[in-house]
Amino acid sequence: MRNLKKIQKPKINSSLEVISTAEELLELIEYDEKIYNKLIENFDILNIEESRVSFESCVFRNVSFENCTFRYIDLLDVVFDKCDLSNIDFSEGSIYRVEFINCKMIGSKIEDANLKDCVFKNILGDYSSFAYSKLNKISFDDSSFISSVFMEVKNKYIKFDGCNFKKTVFSKTYLENIDLSNCEIDGIEIGIPELYKAKVNVSQALELVKLMGLIVE
Repeated sequence: MRNLKKIQKPKINSSLEVISTAEELLELIEYDEKIYNKLIENFDILNIEESRVSFESCVFRNVSFENCTFRYIDLLDVVFDKCDLSNIDFSEGSIYRVEFINCKMIGSKIEDANLKDCVFKNILGDYSSFAYSKLNKISFDDSSFISSVFMEVKNKYIKFDGCNFKKTVFSKTYLENIDLSNCEIDGIEIGIPELYKAKVNVSQALELVKLMGLIVE
């Protein structure tokens, strides 16, 4: 099995300026092309629709995003810790060396985006969509992505560990050399070519055989 290459961690400056109100952040977004070296924590962000905003060497901690769209976002060396990113729209963004840790991401859209050296750990991400994105050196750990969409994803060096993918769509996303054996995959939508050389356990294999319409006696 192809091993996951070492994922580079975000490079966060040791000295960060604290942003503790939504008003401060909105002012930065309005006037600065790039926001860098900021600790953004403990408030809600409501009803933002911005394109091409850029964050570099930033930490978001205990921040809740509500009704927010950040298409074409540029994230470099960023950590989201205990944030609510439900229904966030990061479509067509560039997301490099980013960690999402202990976050709620229900219904999030990260479509047609480029992701590299990213970690999704302890995520509640049901009904999310990564459709048409390019994923390179990405780790999904101990997370739930029930009924999510990974359609036509181009992937290289991906790890799934302890994730729930029940009823998730993997149409035209090829899982060669990816280990699914400790993930929940009941009811996934996937074709035979996409499963070529994927690693599954015995019970998963029986479930996948049923999905293919075969009868096991």
